[in-house]
Amino acid sequence: MILEDFQPVRAQLLYMPIMTFFRKYSPLLLLLCIHSAQGKPERTSIEVYVERAKDPLTAPNITVPPETTELRFYITPKSLRVRFKLEGIDREWRQRAEEMKFEVRFIKKNGDPILQSTFPVHGQSHGWNGSVEQAQFTARRELISVPEGAEYLYLAMSSAGPASAVGMFAISQITITALGSQNPPPQKFLVDSRVPGSVAPFWIKGGTHPSMASSIHLEDGSADSPVFVIVDDDITAHADWATGIFALPKVVPGQTLEVKWKEAYSISNGGNFSANYERLPAGTYHFIVEDLAISGEPLAAQTSVTVVVPRPYWKHLGFWVGCALTITILSTLAARHFIRRRINRHLQQAQLITDERLRIARDLHDDLGTRLSHISLLGAHAESTIADLEARATFHQITDMTSELISALSETVWMLNSKNNDLEALVNFLCRLVSELCRLSDIRCRIDAMSVDQSMPISHEFRHNFSLSVKESVNNALRHSCATEIKIKIWLEGNVLKITIADNGIGITSGANKRGSGLESITQRMTHIRGKCLIEALADRGLRVSLEAPIS
Repeated sequence: MILEDFQPVRAQLLYMPIMTFFRKYSPLLLLLCIHSAQGKPERTSIEVYVERAKDPLTAPNITVPPETTELRFYITPKSLRVRFKLEGIDREWRQRAEEMKFEVRFIKKNGDPILQSTFPVHGQSHGWNGSVEQAQFTARRELISVPEGAEYLYLAMSSAGPASAVGMFAISQITITALGSQNPPPQKFLVDSRVPGSVAPFWIKGGTHPSMASSIHLEDGSADSPVFVIVDDDITAHADWATGIFALPKVVPGQTLEVKWKEAYSISNGGNFSANYERLPAGTYHFIVEDLAISGEPLAAQTSVTVVVPRPYWKHLGFWVGCALTITILSTLAARHFIRRRINRHLQQAQLITDERLRIARDLHDDLGTRLSHISLLGAHAESTIADLEARATFHQITDMTSELISALSETVWMLNSKNNDLEALVNFLCRLVSELCRLSDIRCRIDAMSVDQSMPISHEFRHNFSLSVKESVNNALRHSCATEIKIKIWLEGNVLKITIADNGIGITSGANKRGSGLESITQRMTHIRGKCLIEALADRGLRVSLEAPIS
């Protein structure tokens, strides 16, 4: 069934209690007065708030702390509408979305409301070209079921959603059809009263700022229907377009109504606002605010702030280089500490071993030396008191052997004493050793030894092997050369200690083995301390043994 024709009651349409109006909208009227008194700012301003900071930053170039996790830009716009973007983060302009609405309201016979169907719009419609006259309207269709108890309906469009919404909202060509009706054909409402024979229900302006509502006629082939427009340019007020509550025909409960209209809009949120950005990567950003006209078209006015977000210290190459250097230094110091501890431990153990060896050698020297000296004294006494020549020869041999043992013990103690690890001590020891050996063999000895002016440490191994090699060489000359004289020369050439032992004996006869007579052991000892041994026959007669080895 089609909606029935109905003659509106003018008295009821114009009735609105004055006291109810002021009681409902007095707070908005007060805000409107305050806003009008304050006026608009001279220019759009931007304040940047950093977390944990007391005061905002207002300079055109701002560097925030690297640990900042949230930036808040507080904008006080000059114009009612603005758009903004943070270059480097936002690819497109951003606007704060607010909504206006178109409503279909059902009421009882006495005027009490039953149901309200709201169809909000927000942002900008497709085909919006900067004004209502140039916009391409978008068709919209909604199905609404008539509730029980409803007898009338009326339509309204409003910018009160909320009052801070600003922009332009236009509706045209509204038709209402009861689906399922066969006769008469669908009736078209809200047509231009200028068309003869048309039905034009009363539309009433309302809201806290009714003058923002207007109607126009477009030359687009729809001249039979006016365009109802709300241009909301007040963030403290709103405007409405509404039909009279009894201006439209009755409805039947249970019916499904098809509501069609065309709309165009560009809506945003006016007034001060803030834009928040969290965890911005390190870099340089430009926050730009551009003023817009009430229709959403950009104006030639922009305000910008440059924000520098430095990289955290732990992302700088210098930080990691410093960490690497610190770790390297600490590792080196720790390694040196542990190595030094191990070396000290090793030296302590080596010193303990050396001290123990020296103690044993001294105990042997003191004990065995005393006993051998006692034996030597007894042998000498027996040799001098016994008349038997054979016995006297035997006691003389015993005395000589004990003297050699005492000398060997003294050499052993000297070898084991770490205090003798010095070149000067070695040279002095070798001179005494060669002199004593030659004296016991009754052979003339000539020694040409260098003088050592400074302390030059040598190892125990060097001292032990070099002294035994010299002793072995001298003993070989004394036993096998039949020499009457031995010449010793000791000198230092750079870092190499050199000693030559020459005799005037028979030398090496034809066919004799140069490696015999203990010379093989001498060569092995010298090789062990990175030295060498050279044996050569002299031109006239005799033999010369040359020993050399680096002292370190």
